[in-house]
Amino acid sequence: MGSLQHLETAKPPGRAPGKINASLNAKLATVEWGEYRLGDLFEINPTKYYKLRNEQILSDEGSVPLVSNSSTENGVMGYSLLPALNDGNSLSCSDTTLGAETMFYQKQSFIGYQHIQHLVPKLERFNRSIAFMLISASHIATEKAGYSYGQKFNRDAMRNTKIKLPVRDGEIDFAFIEEFVAELEATRLAELEAYLEATGLRDYTLTPPRSRR
Repeated sequence: MGSLQHLETAKPPGRAPGKINASLNAKLATVEWGEYRLGDLFEINPTKYYKLRNEQILSDEGSVPLVSNSSTENGVMGYSLLPALNDGNSLSCSDTTLGAETMFYQKQSFIGYQHIQHLVPKLERFNRSIAFMLISASHIATEKAGYSYGQKFNRDAMRNTKIKLPVRDGEIDFAFIEEFVAELEATRLAELEAYLEATGLRDYTLTPPRSRR
């Protein structure tokens, strides 16, 4: 398994990886890498969920995310007025898929769903940027791991998945990760703003999606 030569671009953590530019790739080439098991970085257990029908959980007025097995919209099926059951600043991932394509950073506390695992960080430092790097590393680690419909990316597989992360003095280099992700996002944001300016879409306001039932 190599280092993150194709770290995902500045999309919400969990989206499919994409190539980065040469200068950022050069930065990755100069760092030291360490190997870690996801099970050593996270407590991984099934999410807590309500044993109710979707229509009993979802509400157009809700603000608590319901995280399902979807590989889009950060896994969020919709929103609820019911209390959250799982703490935010953590990861979610379906255990019915062929890799880490449904692994997402959940900023808010949320409601779980059947077959969704909750990855609660054991790390001394964890935030969106660090999640971004760990999810990208998990994509790379599972991309060619041989998962199939008979061998899913289940809880045991998650715990035993080994990823590579930047290290310094034998410890995860959180400062490098946060600096690198900030630079990556700034680069992608500048590209996006240039595109919006050229297409006349700069001043448009996007309406967030509401619950799907």
